[in-house]
This record gives sequence, C-alpha cells and structure tokens, in this order.
Amino acid sequence: MVKKALIVDDFPFDVELTRRVLESCTVDHEVVVVADGEEALRALHKAQDFDVVLLDLKLPKVDGFEVLKEISSKPFLSDIPVIVLSSSRNEADRVRTHMLGAGEFVEKAIDFAVFKADLIRALTQFGFGRA
Repeated sequence: MVKKALIVDDFPFDVELTRRVLESCTVDHEVVVVADGEEALRALHKAQDFDVVLLDLKLPKVDGFEVLKEISSKPFLSDIPVIVLSSSRNEADRVRTHMLGAGEFVEKAIDFAVFKADLIRALTQFGFGRA
C-alpha cells in the first residue's frame, strides 16, 4: 500500500532533507509538496487521502498554526496526523502545536543524522516504517 505525505515548507533545502528521510523509510510513498499554508489548505480540501502532513510553522500567506487550526476543526481532516517540522526552540510553540492537534514536533536540527532519527521515530508512529 502506498502512503501519501504532504510536505508544507517554503524552504527548498528543508524540503529536500525531509524527502531524503521519507525515501529512507521502508514503505512505498507518494509525496506532495506545497510552499505555503494557503496551498496546503487547498491541497487538503481537494484530497483528504494524506497519511501524514509534515508542516513547517513559519510559512507565507497562512502560517502553520492556522493550518493546524483548520485541520483540527474539520472532521474530514482531523484524522490526518500532523508532524510539525520547525526550527523553533520555543517551548510555547511546541505546546501550542500539541494543543492544536499536532501528533509530533520535530526540531529541524543542524545535524542531519539527528533530524533523520527524530523524524523517522515520528513517522514510524504513523505507519511509515523504519529505515
């Protein structure tokens, strides 16, 4: 079975790192990438068949917090797990994302090995398997 992931990030380098982690997972997957929160909401409303959303917080147009609010407030979206990927080290951001329904919060670490390990741990919870 093919898993479908939505990456929401406006920074191409971070998108590429996230793709690399997904490619290391043991399940077949399809990846959709959008660069802002407005595009993310359009994609989610168009196709509710995503198995996971990988969401940055600092986005153009509509930020990640607003995207989380929309996902958690819509019954047809609220079952989609969200993993927040953020460079924020602010504990209040972490708490707020969990209150808004995020399943996991993964810091965008400077060390790729740390980021990969943390993201794989989070992805495994949502059926993406281990590297």
